[in-house]
Amino acid sequence: MSELLLIYYGDDFTGSTDALESLCCAGVKTVLFLKRPSDVDLVAFPDLMAFGIAGNTRALLRKEIGKAIALKMHTLSVKSRHFHYKVCSTFDSSPEIGSIGEVIEWGLKIFGNQIIPIIGGTPALGRYCVFGNLFAKMGIGSNGEIYRLDRHPSMSKHPVTPASESDLRLHLSKQTDKSIGLIDIVQLEQPIADWTKHLKDDEKVVLVDALYDEQLTKIGEWLESQYTGGRSVFSIGGSSVAMALGKFWNNQG
Repeated sequence: MSELLLIYYGDDFTGSTDALESLCCAGVKTVLFLKRPSDVDLVAFPDLMAFGIAGNTRALLRKEIGKAIALKMHTLSVKSRHFHYKVCSTFDSSPEIGSIGEVIEWGLKIFGNQIIPIIGGTPALGRYCVFGNLFAKMGIGSNGEIYRLDRHPSMSKHPVTPASESDLRLHLSKQTDKSIGLIDIVQLEQPIADWTKHLKDDEKVVLVDALYDEQLTKIGEWLESQYTGGRSVFSIGGSSVAMALGKFWNNQG
């Protein structure tokens, strides 16, 4: 266990089990903990390839989030190629509650990656990100209609974090002052070496479209290419992050 494939922190329990399922379905031996595991906890799973920590930051005030994630992310003794902050596939958050922007700030401080990838869509769950705008099917595993997020019958009326903006760059810009770039569905068709050439120097956070499940393997390849053997690649998104990496790892054998 000198280096795991992935560690993730979920912003709530159900979302954490979603990521757990995605990794296990990809053949990645994964365990979900309810608190930061100790070295003794990890020794009990000698063949572990990944693990998650189920958190509650989706419901926390902004000032509480930093302390919660710093304790979990910064004090882990085990290394991993990737560290994923798992959010709800509809990016439930606001400047005051469950702020993903606050997580972006902490992610830059702790991991210091050149860029922070945010995977916008989770096609398997009926969540589609196109030119930065998120669309969501009504219900999961159903034939419900697909709505732009700010017109979604449920999400637009969420009692705590109602979706008033479908463009995830604008949604997150209310939570952080970091510039957010975009790799859109047109650029996804280009070689991954060219994906970030158009980004501005100050765009340290990069949203990636995802419309079709087939695109995830290439997204996983790009995520893996960000790892240079030093710090973990810190990324944000729904279970599509685990799906993308799992598809790429399996594609590579």
